[in-house]
Amino acid sequence: MNFSQTVFIDESGTPVLNDECYAVCAIMCNDDNIDHDKGILESIIKKHGVGSELKSSAIGSKFQRRQGISGDLSALESKCVVLVIKKKHLNKKDGFSYKTSAYKYCQRRLFEKVYKSYNKVGVIVDSFGSAEFMDGFKDYIDKHFEPNIFNHERSVKYSNPKESIMLQVADFVAGTVRRYVQGDDDSKAFDLLSPILSIVEVWPRSGKDPRKDIESPELDLAIERHCTNAAMELIDEEENVVLRESLEFLLCSSADNGDSFIFGDKLLSYLISQGLVEKTKDKFWLQNSVIAPLRDKGAPIAASRDGYKIPRNQKDLKAFVDFVSQKTLPYLKKVNNMRNSLSIGLGNRYDMLQENEDLKNLMTSLSQNLDNSK
Repeated sequence: MNFSQTVFIDESGTPVLNDECYAVCAIMCNDDNIDHDKGILESIIKKHGVGSELKSSAIGSKFQRRQGISGDLSALESKCVVLVIKKKHLNKKDGFSYKTSAYKYCQRRLFEKVYKSYNKVGVIVDSFGSAEFMDGFKDYIDKHFEPNIFNHERSVKYSNPKESIMLQVADFVAGTVRRYVQGDDDSKAFDLLSPILSIVEVWPRSGKDPRKDIESPELDLAIERHCTNAAMELIDEEENVVLRESLEFLLCSSADNGDSFIFGDKLLSYLISQGLVEKTKDKFWLQNSVIAPLRDKGAPIAASRDGYKIPRNQKDLKAFVDFVSQKTLPYLKKVNNMRNSLSIGLGNRYDMLQENEDLKNLMTSLSQNLDNSK
């Protein structure tokens, strides 16, 4: 693509840890449509009598007014990316690392959506937003943006809703989605915005319904939190783009597909489609050059006959353990049987594992159980 856009970013809620939600909205406006959308916004302000500025907090619980405005906003050409943090899942027992990871996740996802397809991008951020998130987003862009011949212009500046009126749309959409997700409103206003909602992501991830909490026992929820947070922290630190994108793909796919594992072919196709690896790469390369290094770095990647995923519950972990057991135990039994046979046949003068101390120690501790297993 060879066109430019302006992105307006605002937030709803506070980053302070409590039981409410925190939402960030990015309005992605193609420059050739921005005048059209500004005209729609100006007509909405006059039609609905919201004063000089459209602001979600001013609408509050006036449901019919919020629904009317949402319906009119559906005529915009611009599209919205909304990221929501369910802070009640980032409780005090988890510590602040979860909050930090959540904000970094939002920064990264916004960065990918804003910069991926455009060669000229201007980002306008509400100057009244929380410095913790908004300054962090600017720092993330400065750190990770790499100009090239296809994507070489970007700017980030602060403004206010009166000077940059599309920030008012970002404020209203963020507030409307946040109110729906945290259960303040029913789905009517949220549904009316659907034509302009390109992406609505909730963290920690839930099901297809962004308001529905994860229905899991406490241990399952703890497993998902731990594995998701571990993956997100590694993504933020990883400098190898192939490893980073692979783990990001697995993390999002695991959340979107629930219980389903992701076939390695699907991950490989994604990497090829993004131009990150050659078409000649196969599943053996994927296992050895992507999955193995990620696991070595601490990525919690489970595997089964159906592929890979970031574990979400005890069921996922059991599938992984069973998979490893089915592949590993038969080989260990063969080694153990041959070792015993040679030891007996040679009068205990030779141990076939003597040149591999690690395997020898492991087999010594396992030999009795292997002898007794069926």
